[in-house]
Amino acid sequence: MNCRLRRAFTLIELLVVIAIIAILAAILFPVFAQAKEAAKKTACISNMRQLVQASMMYTTDADGYYPMGISAQASTSTVFFIFDHIQPYMKNTDILVCPSYPANKGQDYAGNWRTNNYTGSLFQFIRTRCSSCKPAGNFRYASYTFNLGVFGMLLSPAPSGLVTRNYMVQSESNVPSPAITLGFADGYFPKRYNTTESVGGWIDYWYKWEVWPRHSSGMVFSYMDGHVKFSPYNNMPKGGAVQPNCTNYNEYATRPNYYDWKLRVSADRMRACGIDKFPKTEAQHECVPHPGSSPNFGDMHGVPETCVADVQNF
Repeated sequence: MNCRLRRAFTLIELLVVIAIIAILAAILFPVFAQAKEAAKKTACISNMRQLVQASMMYTTDADGYYPMGISAQASTSTVFFIFDHIQPYMKNTDILVCPSYPANKGQDYAGNWRTNNYTGSLFQFIRTRCSSCKPAGNFRYASYTFNLGVFGMLLSPAPSGLVTRNYMVQSESNVPSPAITLGFADGYFPKRYNTTESVGGWIDYWYKWEVWPRHSSGMVFSYMDGHVKFSPYNNMPKGGAVQPNCTNYNEYATRPNYYDWKLRVSADRMRACGIDKFPKTEAQHECVPHPGSSPNFGDMHGVPETCVADVQNF
């Protein structure tokens, strides 16, 4: 009977094959990761486009006025964010969540408000300053911040309830250059100024509103004409130089542009917080100090070519 001799792989041949597979994996895995992040960025761009378009549809039904960024019904102590106002114009609240946000959930604004459980949410800290405050309940998670120079705010929480403060919401006619006026951005609203603070939820004038480069060291911005654009962290939009001789804003020397991306955190503090270039977690955003140092990683309030270089008083 004829026997066929089978030649086995030698150890060297096996090692060569393993080395080739390892090299291919090292080459391809980063490519796969980049492709995955590119898909998330595309989804985020779609979300942001829908958000700004929902705001524009709201404006059409509101005699040309944009939705209020932060407001409240004082009689019921109900707090409304812009996402509550534009909720009827959105397909669903899933578009409020950036796929690149940690755990794919977005920031927890309202907690489990139906069961009166606000633990870990923004409202947990809002209620340390206004125990009667409650969310409108139209959404829970959101990954995007918004331009308070355009959308304004009408709110100041206090232990006894809500006191209104007047920071003007703009109309379309008050936004002369919508193509360079920011609407929404990848960002985060820290629950408190730092991790040692026992109160927080600063949704009034002393807000701390941060941008968050979540997409390969960059972030997505939407503009008030409806277009959306990705910008790297080292080349974010500035909105142009602020208008001279405006009596309602006196910090031109330290903030020459409408959108200020100055880094006001010391290198020592950055190291202590584990931050490399910019925060990558909620905890890192809340590790940096305040007051006196905000905005730490970006301030996006203002309406280019007007005297609104921050929030606008009535």
